[in-house]
Amino acid sequence: MTPDNSLIQAYLKANPETQSAVNGTLLGKFTSGDALVTAHLAPMIDWAYGKIAEKVGAADLNVRQARMYIEELSVFARYNAQFLKAAATGVEGFCPELAHELRRNHLEEGGERGKVPAHYVLYTNALLSDLGLLVNGHVPARETETLVNLHQWMVGSHMPSFIVGAYYATEAVAIAETEILRDITNRYGELTGQGSGSELKALHYYYELHLDEGHEAAQVGGLSVEAAHIEGLARFIKESELFHVELPQAMDGFLTIAEGMTHWWAQLAHRAWEMN
Repeated sequence: MTPDNSLIQAYLKANPETQSAVNGTLLGKFTSGDALVTAHLAPMIDWAYGKIAEKVGAADLNVRQARMYIEELSVFARYNAQFLKAAATGVEGFCPELAHELRRNHLEEGGERGKVPAHYVLYTNALLSDLGLLVNGHVPARETETLVNLHQWMVGSHMPSFIVGAYYATEAVAIAETEILRDITNRYGELTGQGSGSELKALHYYYELHLDEGHEAAQVGGLSVEAAHIEGLARFIKESELFHVELPQAMDGFLTIAEGMTHWWAQLAHRAWEMN
């Protein structure tokens, strides 16, 4: 990835006010965490993932391409719960409130006893039952391995504020990624004659679990599981002074993971193109 093909860099170039806010944050001159998230980082993610959805073009994928995406997109889910647990442990001495939020997310992702099973288990079982796809144990492509490594290095950081920004970037994309994945699995189901949407019962449940604010798994009133994760972490940047989050470090963490995730999608899209 270079500045010439980075979606994040493209957004900054097209939005000089956000470029100024990002630069100012890194230099310690832009100090409003709320404005940073609301006016700059959230719109950046929305724009970048709109472009990613266009690059993927789920409606035009063939079977091999759709399967490749499904297999690669299953990998991060395999490790996210343990990353959340490690991140919570890493920040608990710095900010117990942040550790609490990360542990809440960990329990949701990893399967809190007496509640919804681990999301990775739900997802992989749904792929198997609805589409006949076995992704358990899939050995990731190089670009997926890079993404997993970036998260592994991030959660081991000695800088809690870096972890805040990086995990906000991870969660900020979750709704958009889930919607793209839903389009891809629907496409695979259509191409293989197994249906789409609510016809894929286990997958439909999985997507509703993440996106529907009224789902049984939703624990924060008025917010879906993924929306609650996003807002729960955004709070620590928005209220950085209250929680003693150092915005320059948080900005660094955000860029590290946002660049990594958008690069990952771009590389998967290129891999899909090569399958034509």
